[in-house]
Amino acid sequence: MVVAFLALGVAGVVVPAFAQQPPQPANLQLQVDKVSTDPAGAFINIRVKNVGTLAISQIDVGCQFLAKGKVIGTSSTTLFASVPGVTGIGQVRLMGATNATDARCGILKAS
Repeated sequence: MVVAFLALGVAGVVVPAFAQQPPQPANLQLQVDKVSTDPAGAFINIRVKNVGTLAISQIDVGCQFLAKGKVIGTSSTTLFASVPGVTGIGQVRLMGATNATDARCGILKAS
C-alpha cells in the first residue's frame, strides 16, 4: 500500500500522484484487496476504517493500476459520512484496463 497526494497533471487536471510513503492520516486505516478484471476493465475493492474520534464527511481514495510493473492509468473513489469505529467500503475501477495485474492505492484527501 502506498499513500498518495495530489499532483497537477496534463492540461491542468488533478490526478493521483504517488510518492515515497508520505504519512497516512492517523485516524484512518486503508485496506486494499487484490486487483480483479472483467470485460469492462480493472477494479479493486477498498475499505477505510475511521479509528479517530471525529466524523469525516468525505474520504477520497486513489489508485494507480499497473500491468507488468508499468502504470497504465489512475482512478479514484469517494467514501462519504465516515463515523468513528465504522469501516466504509468502496471500489476503484479503471475502465478498459483488462490487462491490469496490480495497483497502488492511497488516501488522497480526508475532510
